[in-house]
Amino acid sequence: NWSNDEEGTKKITNVALGDFDIAFRLEPGALLHSTRAVGNVMWRSPEGQTGRGLSKASDLYSFGLVCLFVLGAEKLLLIDSYEALVKLGISPEQEILTRHFSYFGPANQGLFNHINSEKWTKALRLVSEMTELDVQDQPDLRFEVWGRQLGSGAQEMISGMMKMDPKARSTIHQVMEHPWWKEVIHLTDN
Repeated sequence: NWSNDEEGTKKITNVALGDFDIAFRLEPGALLHSTRAVGNVMWRSPEGQTGRGLSKASDLYSFGLVCLFVLGAEKLLLIDSYEALVKLGISPEQEILTRHFSYFGPANQGLFNHINSEKWTKALRLVSEMTELDVQDQPDLRFEVWGRQLGSGAQEMISGMMKMDPKARSTIHQVMEHPWWKEVIHLTDN
């Protein structure tokens, strides 16, 4: 909850955090390798879809997805019907990876090195190559095109979070210090 004082200054009064069923503390520089994907399919990074090489950068990617959702990109992110996909023989993970490679991809060697799995590298490379054919026909699938409507500050900040190579992604410090946050606060105060 929040309130405004007489001058219009916003004050946060209550915050509730939830959904910690898969929370854990990852030491700086450490990677989590799992036999399964971790988290909700809708909000996973590409490496999160594989369960290999999860790091703090994986959370930044997920935060970028949340920012996009809040800024109005829900139609591009959400799957309308899991059942319809399954009937077509498409897993939700395949659909999400296809969308993410279309918007923010292609998959690159940095991602492949990070997941460190020959099997997953082949799978991600195949999905990425197929996606690139779509992007050649529809270049407006790329975030660098459709993200312009969010404004240059938001697009720049989110682009840093959505890099395919986890090591190239912005850090949480870089994201929180990004000038866009001040732009948003200034706009909401007027």
